[in-house]
Amino acid sequence: MSSLDEFRRVNRRKASTITIGGFRPTLDPYASHFGLPPLSLPDEGWPEHDGRPLFFICQLNLTQSPHVPEPLSGLALLTVFIDSKSRLGQQNGDGWLLREYSSLANLSPLAIPEGTTFYRGFEVRFDEADDYPVFDDPDLRTVRGFDSAGIHLDNVARTKIGGYASNIQSEQWWGHSLNDADVELIERFQPAFCLQIATEEKVRLYLGDNGMMYFARSTAADQETRWFLDTQCY
Repeated sequence: MSSLDEFRRVNRRKASTITIGGFRPTLDPYASHFGLPPLSLPDEGWPEHDGRPLFFICQLNLTQSPHVPEPLSGLALLTVFIDSKSRLGQQNGDGWLLREYSSLANLSPLAIPEGTTFYRGFEVRFDEADDYPVFDDPDLRTVRGFDSAGIHLDNVARTKIGGYASNIQSEQWWGHSLNDADVELIERFQPAFCLQIATEEKVRLYLGDNGMMYFARSTAADQETRWFLDTQCY
């Protein structure tokens, strides 16, 4: 095996890529989708921020995903909402909301308030792919004696679960920030990248100039329900 092949081998991760629409929908309320009624527990209403209903982005059924990264093990479903009129903060609940469910039991679709999701919703298709880090990813692994300068691996820069973040400006704040408050969060919660949502023209989801939302989940003991966000665009 060449040193380049070894470099690729030690940096390879699986990812579940997401394609919106383009197939006959199942009409299953448990299906993964963008913009259709999201599932919730009986005591959960439509989420709000500063008195405004949040905008629903997507529902991801992890039991249908061909690959689920370790930080998401034990989870069955995620739903993602944002406040489209507010700054999106770093922590869950600050202008955005990610709800996680460890079971599909007792979930039922929420009625969508007017104007709080895409004009047209679509189910999504999962595909498994090999993914590789960009050059400034903190998890990039080196191979002894191999000069990786100028070597660019094939990062899957699209909406996906798992794999590596597709950095646009830099690695995410939880990988490099020197801000004291950020360092405290990083040390306490040890966020790990789990998924990203890219600009999706199919549903008219525009995140700045072809931007992305990166989601990380805490890997610290007894803090696994904590979620964090970074956003980047060109």
